[in-house]
Amino acid sequence: MLVPMSPVRILRRAVKLYPNKTAIVDGGLNFTYLELQDRVNRVTHIITRLGVSERGRVAMLDYNTHRYMEMYFGLAQSGRALLPLNTRLSADEYIYILNDAEAEVLVFHADYKPMVEKIRQAAKTVKTFIICDGQADEPWISHSYEDILSEMSNDTVSYEPPDENDMLNLYYTSGTTGRPKGVVLTHRNIYANALTTIISFKLEDATVWYHIAPLFHLADAFFAWSVTFQGGKHIMQRQFNPKAVLETIQKERITSCMMVPTMINFVLNEPDLGKYDLSSLKWIMVGGAPMSPANAQRMMKYLGCKYISGYGLTETCPLLTVGNIKDTLEREPEEAKINYLTRTGLEVIGVDLKVVDVTGNDVPWDGKTVGEIIARGDNVMKTYWKLPTETENAIRDGYFHTGDLANVDSEGYILIVDRAKDIIISGGENIASVEIENVVYSHPDVLECAVISFPDDKWGEVPKLLVVLKAGKELGTQDLTKYCKDRLAQFKVPRHIEFVSELPKTGSGKILKGELRKIYGGNDSIEVP
Repeated sequence: MLVPMSPVRILRRAVKLYPNKTAIVDGGLNFTYLELQDRVNRVTHIITRLGVSERGRVAMLDYNTHRYMEMYFGLAQSGRALLPLNTRLSADEYIYILNDAEAEVLVFHADYKPMVEKIRQAAKTVKTFIICDGQADEPWISHSYEDILSEMSNDTVSYEPPDENDMLNLYYTSGTTGRPKGVVLTHRNIYANALTTIISFKLEDATVWYHIAPLFHLADAFFAWSVTFQGGKHIMQRQFNPKAVLETIQKERITSCMMVPTMINFVLNEPDLGKYDLSSLKWIMVGGAPMSPANAQRMMKYLGCKYISGYGLTETCPLLTVGNIKDTLEREPEEAKINYLTRTGLEVIGVDLKVVDVTGNDVPWDGKTVGEIIARGDNVMKTYWKLPTETENAIRDGYFHTGDLANVDSEGYILIVDRAKDIIISGGENIASVEIENVVYSHPDVLECAVISFPDDKWGEVPKLLVVLKAGKELGTQDLTKYCKDRLAQFKVPRHIEFVSELPKTGSGKILKGELRKIYGGNDSIEVP
């Protein structure tokens, strides 16, 4: 029997088995799974009423709210696709994405009304604007979300995609150069990844998942489907605030969440950290960027939970590896286990992952030889939106080429050492910026750091270090340089150091090295002799 793989089936299971269980907590709002299904049906009927074309795109610009759950599942049973928008883009970027995607509807939070006002006339294909948590008080705003939702029928929608490989969501990658690319993810991609996620993280109906990372980004959104599949509870965090995070973990008895290292740094540096009861917290998936062993140990010590690394890309929906410890390694010394935990991880079920050299051959499992990560599986994207050449360049010989450089140890754990474009080649030596960053992060006074290449007449390029210190801390260039010299080969020690107040980031918290290269790649800074 061939039944289409679709998230439509995910919510149906949760409603069937857990109808009266709380599905979502969003501030003062609570919805059971039956109430969520009611609202999801109404969303689907809204899409039909608005006359969105078959397979048309509906864009969304919102915080982490219950509406994301309603839109993700409502669009899944409508035959249309959701276009989640990063909340931190410029007007020009929004205009480009909306026009490139040919979006027909934009659902937006009232806080973004000034931005939407600025872009609406240039967004040529958007005909309908729906405001959330606000009034339709302008002629160009068609409806308020709750008003139009209340007008709709909640009749059950009987829908299965005619083809499980139809587009369901369209995500635009936060590229560091050029225009972002639209990633086409299908019903099959998302359903398959949900099953993989349940297995990899041992999700269950007792899971209380905390949506801290933005739901417009797959770093968190893939748990919207997997946690729902198991009938778990979703807790929404509309905006990241370290104190609010700690309060919510205590109040809602959170069991698990995903955070990028930047978020964890802020939580760990919250002055009142020790006052909160975090005993319910079982694990945090750390993704989006590498985390040093020193910071991972600090996280586990002060938050009292397990560290699990996770790696993937938008193009892979996203999960490729998870850093679980093999049972055959459980008797290893703690230091060895930490090193395994903080590697990028083991390939997950359903994914065939390789690390290959320039000839396409697997690199030896020696923990040293570097190659590119390539992968295939049911979770890999269908295509880049309207970019056939880029798709052909990315998917070659049946594998998606990630552009991430890694090695593999004797146990099969991979470790990303850099993006191909972030490798620094100094005097013919390859320097992984992540290796330097891990050392700098281990300094007790450092909050954040990033390493970029800097032009050099003698060596071609050398490492440049950008550092954000913890509040109230002071650290001199010479002291930091000595700290690096004691822990790195001489040629890897940063030749330029600049202390900054903050580092630019994507909406999901990733440090934007492309922006750092533009801002600091040629500027004056302190050169280390």
